[in-house]
Amino acid sequence: MNLELNTHTPIYLQIANMIRESVLSGDLKPGDPIPSVRQMCSEYGINPQTILNATQILIRENILEKRRGLGMFITEEARTALLKTESITFTEVDIPGMLIRGKRLGMTANDICALIKTISKKGQ
Repeated sequence: MNLELNTHTPIYLQIANMIRESVLSGDLKPGDPIPSVRQMCSEYGINPQTILNATQILIRENILEKRRGLGMFITEEARTALLKTESITFTEVDIPGMLIRGKRLGMTANDICALIKTISKKGQ
């Protein structure tokens, strides 16, 4: 996991997003533990409260569950929940944003579709 300390995105949100992405990619599966607060603090040199803020968000989203004395684990429902919310974000935010940006650059919706097909054929 890589943190970008000089961005406008708070570190706790970056940590939450990295865990979400690891679940979506399949790197973290249901029942897998995440590194302990102590491990993440040591690895990234950040405050424990920052990590706790990230994990609290993911607990509320039912991505993580806390097991007393054992740590934090990926829930059975994590991937399903993330696929649902991320699909909504993709269709309601990302694609419309891409279309707006393309139009500002002088592209039509057909131009953007053709570009997506070309990139998709390249396997990117």
